[in-house]
Amino acid sequence: EFRVRVTVMDKNDSPPSFSNTPLEFSVTEDLPTGQMVASLRASDPDTLGHITYSLVSGDEGHFHLDTADTGVLRLREALDRETRDTYRLQVRASDGVQHTDTMVTIM
Repeated sequence: EFRVRVTVMDKNDSPPSFSNTPLEFSVTEDLPTGQMVASLRASDPDTLGHITYSLVSGDEGHFHLDTADTGVLRLREALDRETRDTYRLQVRASDGVQHTDTMVTIM
């Protein structure tokens, strides 16, 4: 008598999703460079999905992500409200196969 165990693995067939979109954050113009502006979070229903984050557009050198894995958005360059009072960034969450973009507004 033989016993066979079959394990069905999850296929990476669902894109990550951001919760609470649209994402809006307020900061003061005197926020020191290097400080955290926001912590971005996406989830992936696939068990094998490992989410990484990237800035797609709108960055213009003012912001950066700590690492691709954390989703922590930090201030890279000082802000001047008199010059510009709103920034719109397109952020991508990717699971290596599929991705989802969302807009992040910083005021």
